[in-house]
Amino acid sequence: MRKINKTIKRKNRNRKKLMQVNVDRYRISVYKSLKNISAQIIDDKSKKTLVSASSTEKEIKSGKSKKMDKSNLLGEMLAKRAKEKKNKQSLF
Repeated sequence: MRKINKTIKRKNRNRKKLMQVNVDRYRISVYKSLKNISAQIIDDKSKKTLVSASSTEKEIKSGKSKKMDKSNLLGEMLAKRAKEKKNKQSLF
């Protein structure tokens, strides 16, 4: 139970610090499980997800099987979608 509380506190502390430093940029959040990868570009001011991409989508799932290749395609898709939304700067 303590470990969960510590990890939650750590995540909240890091997000709070990013919001203070991150004034003009959007935040990129990446989640990796054993099988899938997902990434989001988040606007902390309005608290909304602007763009997201996941390895469970048809374009990525039907293609290559290695995780490295999937992550490369995921990054390209996320960048392409961000460009369509006219997002030029993001913070990782």
